[in-house]
Parts: sequence; structure tokens; C-alpha cells
Amino acid sequence: MPSAEASSTAPGRTQSAAAVLAFGLGLAVVLGIVLVVVAASDRRNRLVAAEQQNLALTSGAGRLVWLQLRNLERAMLGIAGDAQRIEDTAPEHALPLVAESFAGVAQRQQELESLELTDARGRPLSGGRGEPEFARWPDLQRARAHARSMSVGPLQRHGGRWLLPLAVPMRGDRWIIARLRTEELHGLIRHLEGDRRRLIQLADAQSRIVADNRGLQYVGDRDDDFVAAQVEPRSVESGTGYGDGVARITASGAVPGYPLHVNVGLPRTSVLAPWWRLVIAGTVLYALYLVGLAYLVRVVKRNARDNAAMLKRLTETAEGLRRAQELGRTGTWSADRSGTIRWSDQVAELVGLRGDRHDATIEDFYASVHPDDRERVSADFAQAWRNGEPYSLDYRILGDDGVVRWISARGAAVIGPHGTEQMSGTVMDITARMEAQQALADTERQFRLLFQRNPLPFWVFDVETLRFLEVNEAAIAQYGYTREEFLAMTIFDIRPEEHRHEVMEDLDRHAGAHHDEARMWVHRRKDGRLLEARVYATDIELRGRPARLVLAEDVTDRMAQQRELAYRASHDMTSGLPNADALAQRIDAMAPGPCRVASIQLRGLELIEDSLGREAGHDTLRAMATRVARLGERFGAAGHVRGDEFALVVCPAQAWDQALQNLQRELARPIPGEDTLHRLESWIGVADLRAGEHQAAQAIGNAGLAAHVARTEHRPVVVFEPGMARHASDRLRLAGRIHRAIDADEFELHFQILWDVGRSRPAGLETLIRWPQSDGGYLPPSQFIGICEDTGLIVPLGRWAMREAAAAQRLLGRAGFGDLPVAVNVSLIQFIDGDIAHDIERTLADYELPRGALHIELTESVLMTRPEQALDTLRRLQDAGVCISLDDFGTGFSSMSYLKQLPLDAIKLDRSFVRDVDRDERSASICDALLTLGHGLGLKVVGEGVETQAQFEWLAAHGCDQVQGFGIHRPAPLAQAIEQLRTMRDWIDGPWQASGTHSR
Repeated sequence: MPSAEASSTAPGRTQSAAAVLAFGLGLAVVLGIVLVVVAASDRRNRLVAAEQQNLALTSGAGRLVWLQLRNLERAMLGIAGDAQRIEDTAPEHALPLVAESFAGVAQRQQELESLELTDARGRPLSGGRGEPEFARWPDLQRARAHARSMSVGPLQRHGGRWLLPLAVPMRGDRWIIARLRTEELHGLIRHLEGDRRRLIQLADAQSRIVADNRGLQYVGDRDDDFVAAQVEPRSVESGTGYGDGVARITASGAVPGYPLHVNVGLPRTSVLAPWWRLVIAGTVLYALYLVGLAYLVRVVKRNARDNAAMLKRLTETAEGLRRAQELGRTGTWSADRSGTIRWSDQVAELVGLRGDRHDATIEDFYASVHPDDRERVSADFAQAWRNGEPYSLDYRILGDDGVVRWISARGAAVIGPHGTEQMSGTVMDITARMEAQQALADTERQFRLLFQRNPLPFWVFDVETLRFLEVNEAAIAQYGYTREEFLAMTIFDIRPEEHRHEVMEDLDRHAGAHHDEARMWVHRRKDGRLLEARVYATDIELRGRPARLVLAEDVTDRMAQQRELAYRASHDMTSGLPNADALAQRIDAMAPGPCRVASIQLRGLELIEDSLGREAGHDTLRAMATRVARLGERFGAAGHVRGDEFALVVCPAQAWDQALQNLQRELARPIPGEDTLHRLESWIGVADLRAGEHQAAQAIGNAGLAAHVARTEHRPVVVFEPGMARHASDRLRLAGRIHRAIDADEFELHFQILWDVGRSRPAGLETLIRWPQSDGGYLPPSQFIGICEDTGLIVPLGRWAMREAAAAQRLLGRAGFGDLPVAVNVSLIQFIDGDIAHDIERTLADYELPRGALHIELTESVLMTRPEQALDTLRRLQDAGVCISLDDFGTGFSSMSYLKQLPLDAIKLDRSFVRDVDRDERSASICDALLTLGHGLGLKVVGEGVETQAQFEWLAAHGCDQVQGFGIHRPAPLAQAIEQLRTMRDWIDGPWQASGTHSR
């Protein structure tokens, strides 16, 4: 570049750089102000949001604690009512019965450490350590909501555990005092911990911590920051009130109606941590902007210098090109106004003219042009003469050798050396190119016909630019774009954002390949809907550029069906968790290492479905599945093995203790229902395995077997042992034998005689099932009745026993003992799963038995499992003339208010009470109380397990109506029982008085 031009560009370059710098600095000032305003506003908003969250959580936590205490208050009032009714029914034995009732409640309610009856000074009346400081409880000095509301005492420590005493009043200035384990409230507080950084505390009226989500070690500490009513959030300086030196934004509030307070705090550093990140990010961006501005000014200056140097190089290059064209050997031609055309030797050689011909008239020239092109060439040539425009035309010419050639003529009008106007230019032979183009055009026409009319979407895109080059009508209809829109797009535009990186990876992976195998891609239509397409692609060349031809088959519906089928095959549709097979495959695919499988069996879902509906049961199941799934994500994997059984896989096994603790806590936590909280019983079986060894299915089965053992033996956790499999196999074989024995009528019915104490004569017979074996002995009922109940075989076996008992009663009538009823035991499974009322009514009709001929005996568990169903069934049986006895009375925990509504005829004292009744004061007190209770309800009382004369005499002396046991009569076949009945006719003063002359 000349020096003058170079010097002229320097001021412009300097001015341009200065303008960029001024604009950039102004924008930097504005950007700095915006960043400061945004940071200040964000800090203020975060603090306000934290305060509002604390207030909301304080209110919710207080309400939840109130609800827990309110439920305890109602339960304790119910216990007080039951105790009062016991006193009213049996005042002379009230304290022992109340103490035993309280012990049973405390054993079942794990959250209660103890339950005692005290006087107004806290001295124990029903046993226990009492409450010496009871009269000075602060809560007793304040006004309560109502006369029987619960009082809360100060926090206590006993046996290494913190307890919260609770008290409700009874008549006679007496109190029921319960001690609540603070772990229950601690667990309640921990479940509120949505944000693990947040502190949640519960304290009593003396500001002593009752529960703290940081851990049990804080329970019992004094927290002076608690207040008795909700206050505005405030910041607490480090080290005050919480024992951990953390400054927090807090909110406090009282638990309504109880002297407890909730304090919620969130570390200020946690609240402002995102704000500090925002400040740091803004500062970094601002610094990057200043660095970028400096770099931009530098680039502007450098580009100005580079442009000047490039202009100089272009000028030199143009001059060199002109010289090269002058020196190049090309065919040239010229024509003057007179109509003469001249050409060089190269032209003659190119177009096939004779070597001695170098000129011709314009007419001769037109004569050598192909007839189809002659008119066009003449018009264009004449126009070029008239307008002086450049001449450029491709046409065919017929050479002297008779060959038709395509030539490309270029030219323009110029002034010759002597001032004469003429036109000159160059000639090139393009025959090969035109023939290739013609062949390509024919091929392209055939391809386009196949391309456009294909019913499947087709398109062609440029491999380098990725732009669409062609698209057929099927693709337009499928994707919703017009042809113009398609040709303005790239293949990125039909791919979802998250899938676009796959395009370049696929192109790189298949570079140089002629065609690809079928692939599955996700595409997006114009309306945003996604479709799955099976894509077939092959490399082609279009318009001289590398391209790719693509066929896209829409398989969205087909793939959705396949995924749905695969999901249904591998997941439980109610819980959404993998089934046993899918879980086993997942475990086998894990990295090798020691793992543990826990099988969780639940009980209670069927009751929820029967009581609240199927959907309520499913909601409860899904809630439990969600908890197990979260543990699976944390510790390994989880699955839904069957209806009421889940599986949790812990990998590695070193995390088992923590996983088990979390699992038990989740299983114990109640599940919220529509109007209540559901609690499910659970048992856990454990089995070891090594992931990657393809033994997962066996391990899941072993864990399930261990869970079944835990459920049978009422143990919370059982680890699988090889003997369990053998035991289960034996039980399975025994179940098969039982089934065959029922079909083959192998079972026998034995009968035990009941003795009427007051009338001194037989009162009836009770049936007992016996199973004779090939060795002449009998298999004990304890070895097969449980299996019958587990497998449901107890239902057909019970029907058989019922009909055998009816047949026996008819035989008794023929033998002269038709007034003696026959009693049959009915199991829980038979009562719930079978239609026991229908079975008995049909049996009575088939054997034409009178009213009272059949008795049935039920346990308390049968009546209390489904009370409403039991009440309806018993009333129906009573209408049919069936007498009903409550067996093993006193071993369960029945509701007294419900018991009095049942249509019962008798209760039977359990043999565990009768065994030591003559020599143990506690057993005697219990039997005396139960006799009083039974007679008070208008029921007969039967003593079971009488084996000695002393037992018999005690029961007779205390008014027991009937007795049975080995001391009266050992169970025997019906024929032997009838013979014994005939012998008993001679017993005048009772069994033992007759023993001197009658053997039994």
C-alpha cells in the first residue's frame, strides 16, 4: 500500500478504537450499578424468605406436636375410662387388674416407658415408682382447657433415657401418669426436617430441650432462647442458646394448650450462601467484561493493520493474474462489424475445424451452429453488439468432422488497434461436462420421481452445513413444515435440544461409510410434539457436494407399546417399583461385591382395603413403596416382590446397619390417610449375596423365607440360615400331605367331656382334630394346624370338623345323650375368609339338629380383627340357635365396651390361669375377677385345663359353671366318649369323689 494510503488509515483506526473504548467503559458503569442493585435486592429477599419459612414451619411443627399430644390425651382418657369400669365391675380386685392392664398397654405402646395410677401427691397405687414431684408440676398451676385435660410435667431422666411425664385425672382425686419416651417426639421433629440445615427444637416450660433434630445428645439441655408465644424472627449471635456456636435466623412458637414450645432456626450462613455465590459470580463476570473490553480494543487496532496489509496483497495478486492470463495458451476469437469472424489455431482444434480455416463470415458461422441453438446464438450475439454487454453462451456446433460438440463462448465488445470496434473472447470445449450433466439430470429426474412419491419421509442434507437440500411430501406432512421452511433449516432444527450432540457424534462415527444401519432417533415436529423414528441413511453426492439421504419411519406408537409392555413385565403397576425378576437382573448387573437383601413383609393392607376401600389400600401401599424406593436410591436398589412384600438391596453390605435403622424407622412411621394415620405391622428377613454372581433371585427368595419366619415367630428381624430352606421345604411337603389327607378323609375327631359343676353331670363335648400316622401314633395339632392356617387349608378342614361334629351329635342322641351339645373351635382364617355362618346353617339343616345342639368356640383375636363383621356374624349364628363361647379369655386385649355388645353365651378361662389357681394368689385373683366379670355380663364361665382335685375344688367354690381337662376326661374317639358318659351317670358327688370306684 502506498505510504499516503497507509497514513490515512491510522487516524481512522485510532478513532475507531477510542469509540469502542468509550462505549465499553460507559456500559461497564451501567453494568456495575445493575449488579449492585441486584445483589442488594437478592440478599434482602433471601432473608425475608428464610424468616417466612421459619414462621410457617414453627406453626406447622407446633400443630403436629399438639396433634400427637392430643392423641395421647385421648388414649389416656380412654385408658382411664377402662380402669374406672374395671373398678366399677370388680372393685375388690381393681388395682391388680388395672396394674396388669396398664402393663399390657405400656408393652404394646412402645412410645410409653410406663403407665401408673397414683394419688393426688403422686404416690403409686398400682405399682411403679410414682411421681413425688407431681403436686408441684407447673402445668397443674395453670388453667386447662377442660376438667379432664392432660397435664404435662417437667422433663425427667430415668434409666439413661429422657422421659416426658403426662397425667390425666380420675375420680376420687387419683391420676393416671404416663411417661412418654422423648425419642417419639424426637422422631416426629426429625420427620419435619425438609432442610437438613434447619434447626428444630421442642422445649418444656422450664426451657429444657425435649427434642432436637440435631440429635438426642441435646435433649435435657436448657435453652434460654425459648419463649412462651410466637415472636417475630430474629437473628441470634454465634454461641448463644443452641450449644453449637451457629448464628441463626429463628422463630419461636408455643404448642397450643400444652406447656411446650417450638423453636426453628436456619443458619444465616446457609441462607446467604447462594447470595455470596451470586456476588462472586457477578464480580467474576464484571472482571471478565473488563478483560474482554481491553481485548476488543486491542483486536480492533490489530484488524485495522491487517486490512491494510491485505489490500496491498490483493493488488499485487490481481496484477499477477492479469499477466498469467496474457501468457496462457487459450483459444481466442474475434469478430468485427463487417461480419467476419476469426479464430486462433486452438479454436480450430477444439471445435473440429480444418486447420487451414481461420476465418468465416457470420452466415457461415451460424450455419455450423446446431439448428436447435442457432436462433438463440444469433439473438444473443446481436444483442451483445447493440448494447456492448459481455457475451457468454453455451451452445452446440457441428465441426467439419461431423461431430457435434458443446462449446462455451465468452466475449465482449472492444476497440481494436486501429480504432475499429470489434468483439473478442475465448472458446472452451464443454462437451464432456454437458454430457455428464445430461446424464446426471436424467438420473436426478428418476431419483426425484422415486423420492417425491415415496409414502415414507425422505430428505437429503448437506454433510458439511447440515442444511436440508431436498425433502419429499411425506416428510412435509409428517413434520408439519412447508418445503420452504425445511430448506431454510438444518437437521438440528428437528432434533430436541438435549439430543443435538448425537448428530455430530453419529456423523463422525460413520464418516466414510456408504450407509448406516437402522438407528432410533427422537425428532420434533413443528408443533413441538416429539416422535421416535427408525432412520436409514446412506451417503450420496448432490450438486457436487457430499450429502446424506435419510429415510425416517415413524415408530412412536410401536415403541410406546413396546415400552409399556416392557414396563408392565418388569414393574408392579400399583407401586411402580421393579418386580422380583427385574430387581434380580439389576442386582446381577451391579459391580461385584458383598451385598445384603432385606425382604419386608407387611400386614394391615387388607384391613385398610376392606374398611376404607381398595383405593385407600393402594394409596397406603404406594406411600410405603415411595419410602422403600428412597432407601433403595440411597443404599442400592428396591423392588416390589409381591402384594404385601418389598425388597431392599444394600450395596455395599457395610452400610447395612445404617440402612436397617432407617428402614425400621420408615416402617414404624405412620402413613397419613384421608382422615387418619395408618400403621402397618412389618417383619424383615435378611440374606447375604455377592453382586455380579447371578444369585440375586435366590437371595431375594431366601430373604423372603427369613421374613416369613420372622412373621411366624413374631421377631422383627431374622437372618436367613440354610436350615430355614429345609424347614420351609418340610412345611411345603407337609402342606401337600395335609391336602391329600383332607381328600382321603384321614383326620379323626376326638371328643373331651365338659363337666357341669353345679349340677354334677356332663355338660357337653368339645371336639379336637387328630391326625393318625402310619406308625400308629398321632401327629400333634401344633405341627399341622398352623400350616393349615397359613395355607388356607383350615377352611375345608374346619368345614369337615363341623359336619363330623353334627354327625356325632346325632349319634349322641341315639345313645341317649341328645341333650349334650358338641362344641367346635373356629379359627381366625376360617372366620374371616370363609362364610362360617352359611356353613353352620347348612350343617344344621343337613343333619336336622335342634337349636343349641352345636356350640362354636372363638378366640378374642377372631372377634377383634374385624369387630363389625364379627358382630354381624355372631348375631346371625345366635338367630340360628348356635351357642357361642369365647375361648382363652383373658389372654388377649378386648375392649370391655365392645365385649358387652357381643351375643356370647360363655367365656372359657385359659389354662394358664387355672394351672396355679389353688396355690398362686395372682392367678387366683385373676380367675376370681374373670369369674365376676363373666357372671356380671350374664355369661357362663368354663375353666379349661383342670387336672387336679385342688383346681376343681377352687373353681367349684368360686362359682365356676363348667370345667374341662385331663382331670375330668381325656379326649377320645366318640365311642369311648359315649362309654365314659354312661359311666359318669353313676358319679353322684363329682369326678374326684367317684374316682375311688370309677377309672377314667
